[in-house]
Amino acid sequence: MGSGTGGSYSGGGSRSDRFRNRHRPGQKVRGLLVKNLPNSMAWVDIDGERLLAQLESAHPEGSRLLFLIRQLVPNIILKELTSGEHGNAANTLGRVSDFDSARTLFENRFRPALRQAGLFGRPLPLPGFLTLLAATPELHAAYQDAANCARPLSLALQEADKGALVYQPWLAPTGLRQATVVRRAQDDSQLTETLVEFDHVRMGLTRVQFLRRADTLSCRVQLQHPEHAQPLSRYLESREHPGTSFHIQLLGVAKLHRTSHSGILAELLFKR
Repeated sequence: MGSGTGGSYSGGGSRSDRFRNRHRPGQKVRGLLVKNLPNSMAWVDIDGERLLAQLESAHPEGSRLLFLIRQLVPNIILKELTSGEHGNAANTLGRVSDFDSARTLFENRFRPALRQAGLFGRPLPLPGFLTLLAATPELHAAYQDAANCARPLSLALQEADKGALVYQPWLAPTGLRQATVVRRAQDDSQLTETLVEFDHVRMGLTRVQFLRRADTLSCRVQLQHPEHAQPLSRYLESREHPGTSFHIQLLGVAKLHRTSHSGILAELLFKR
């Protein structure tokens, strides 16, 4: 984050009104520094709203900054959270909140970009995802911010021997709240478990478990709304995978347990 200690935002007319309607005092918001101006002023984009900011220290254009909303009326006043200040205050819950906010910001830009490129509702391999990012600088910046927010959570999981977190939105391009957790067995079994989770518009929270050992890959799917289990199971069993160097085994489609509805991150970080 930036090194400044504070800043105040102002803006007349509809920009300020829209910002006030969407936010509340005490909320943390992320902003993209769009253009530096004289006298320590800058244009900053926050949730699609461009506001005028006065910062106490300079930042390069394109910086992603984190602010605490101190006041909305009569003037919009934000306090910039510095790396040291934010690090001291950001417990695990705060880091999860930061990741969720950055991920939501990316998702809100990802879906329109998919529609504009004619890719919405279609599989999106990694090369296609990277091409889309390269063609859309704002989308690229939003993804990088979400990936950066995932790193401290991944470190927390690794320190607790609970795996590593990766943000891979191309695996479920029309889904929400995507998260991937990779865990490797501590013994000599060479077993690797990969959990891919996302919110689906009809199936609800969906968790796909992949177990890889040597030349065998097993897959199990768990759904928040299990009424879709049978048709999904028939679809998965009908799929062919030519050219793969390993055997793929479907272990079934089942109901996601109610205690897991808060998501894989909450389950791993907060449940004992």
